[in-house]
Amino acid sequence: MTETTRKGRQRPKWTGSPGELRLYTKQIWLAGLGAFSRSEEDAETFFNTLVKAGEEIENRTREAAGMVEEVRDRVREKASGTLERVERVLDDGLATTLGRIGIPSQRDIDAIHARLDALTAVLEELRTQLPRPAAKK
Repeated sequence: MTETTRKGRQRPKWTGSPGELRLYTKQIWLAGLGAFSRSEEDAETFFNTLVKAGEEIENRTREAAGMVEEVRDRVREKASGTLERVERVLDDGLATTLGRIGIPSQRDIDAIHARLDALTAVLEELRTQLPRPAAKK
């Protein structure tokens, strides 16, 4: 004997006899085995789907990381070039300002040192050419 469920499916109807009880419990057992088998199949399919999704995300992440590195390198290059230009402009402006108020630049000081070295050499040369005074007693 069977009965129709609300969803229109047929299922055995238990009327209380031991034969029907055995049939009903066997069908429940078989339905459980079928559900277990189906869940194993579905679980494997679901697992494989998750693995594929993980691989796709990993690939996209690697691509994004590569793009981030490229952008970072370009930004560094531009920032470095900009920083060098700013330093140059500041150095030139500072040198000009110091020159206006009469403070010599490093180049001016180096030139003065070179002239002093040349004059010292000339003085030493002249000193060696002068007669030595006699020693006093």
